[in-house]
Amino acid sequence: ADLIRVPYFHTVFTLPAALNPICLKEPEQLYTILFQAAWYTIRKLGKDPKWCGAKMGMIALLHTWGSNLSLHPHLHCIVPAGGINKKGVWKSTRSKGKYLFNRKVMGLIFRARFVALLRKSSLANDIGDDVYAQLFKKEWIVYAKQPFFDPKHIIAYLGRYSHKIAITNHRIVNIYEDKIAFKYKDYRQGGKEKIMCLTQ
Repeated sequence: ADLIRVPYFHTVFTLPAALNPICLKEPEQLYTILFQAAWYTIRKLGKDPKWCGAKMGMIALLHTWGSNLSLHPHLHCIVPAGGINKKGVWKSTRSKGKYLFNRKVMGLIFRARFVALLRKSSLANDIGDDVYAQLFKKEWIVYAKQPFFDPKHIIAYLGRYSHKIAITNHRIVNIYEDKIAFKYKDYRQGGKEKIMCLTQ
């Protein structure tokens, strides 16, 4: 009942693998910066009249693993397709709900803000120039799925992600003396289902 009946976008902010060793060592600091950089990106583009010109909102959930249970820190975000302008009136994004913002622009802002915050953190001196170089080798693409149009779908989605466990029983193929086999989706190959074996 509290949800505004507007389109909502599912947006994913992902950290590059180059940061995985630091995530394992200093998760609280890295994940705090991840939330801050993601929110900065949405807020900055939302305020820009070119994209919306309003104060937007965001709900974000942290996931630290991928389908194959490897370290894969990312935020799942629900972002409304608009916000409240200076007059206190709802204003839709310029795309009219077709898309949130330009993904390439989002990626550039997200990376720049994340690295800037990282350089200001207490971790800055522990991170070598080679790691910073790796962070700029590839584009940081912010993934934005098609919008949710029905509030009940948003509630169901958030419920799944806020109470989701790392692996469900139906994905387990077999349990051996020293290892376990389970199904996962390889998103680099279009979500193809594969089997992963991990030692206990």
